[in-house]
Amino acid sequence: MKTIDWDSLTFVNNYVFQEVLKNKELCKYLIERILHIQIKDIRYLIAERHINSARISSKSIRLDVYVENQEGTVLDIEMQVTGDNSTVYFDKDEATVIKGLPLRTRYYQSLISMDMLKQGMKYRELRKSYVIFICTFDPFGKGLPMYHFTYRCKEDNTLEMGDLTENIYLNARAADKAEDAALADFLCYVNSGKAGSEFTQAIDAETKRVTNDEEWRERYVTWEMDLKIIQEDAEKKGEKKGRLAGKKEKALEIAKSLKEKGKLSDSEIAEVTALPLCEVAAL
Repeated sequence: MKTIDWDSLTFVNNYVFQEVLKNKELCKYLIERILHIQIKDIRYLIAERHINSARISSKSIRLDVYVENQEGTVLDIEMQVTGDNSTVYFDKDEATVIKGLPLRTRYYQSLISMDMLKQGMKYRELRKSYVIFICTFDPFGKGLPMYHFTYRCKEDNTLEMGDLTENIYLNARAADKAEDAALADFLCYVNSGKAGSEFTQAIDAETKRVTNDEEWRERYVTWEMDLKIIQEDAEKKGEKKGRLAGKKEKALEIAKSLKEKGKLSDSEIAEVTALPLCEVAAL
């Protein structure tokens, strides 16, 4: 097993990010700066919560920081990095991440809603929910420090649908364009690691405290090992899927050739190639 360089772990590391924002005051202040609201208190709905939703799929999802405020508004805050900073192999390619980010957001919102309903709520009682991505890249390529989305009517842009969901993407590369000074400093810290305000200095100090804690380091090693196993399993499944796809492509080529020769019926070709009869018939 490789030796971990603990000094290289920064706030943008997913596991460090989750632990640092368990500090309620830091988490609460960050939300206030992003949403421009005052929050009396927040309640953690379990950091890195697993939401299982069999009604949607057989998958489960981990939310980085999952909280609600005193009014019942639910917030999921995610750190999203790419390239060498990513701990997840399929998040290495920035273009792939950018393409999938809106759909991931949609999925997160649906699971948050399902989590509320599983607590006994009726759909009319669904509360407001935010999914917030803190990105080390520009997710939409427009150079904005923040992209804030709500559902609006195409025919009348002043008309909101009122489904109580909002999605926010922060772009750390555009820190200098943020109008809010505290948010600008936070984005600068995410982008460069340089703490310029009392808030980011507090984040930096908490990051150092976390990464030097022996118990946390033990949990990190276990987490990294588990992640490696998951990634290796996913890679093997991908390779197997690729091999199966290759075999099917070859079978389709053979079936097409046999049909062109006209010596065998569709059912006979299906039997020879092990393809479904409907696929052979469609060739």
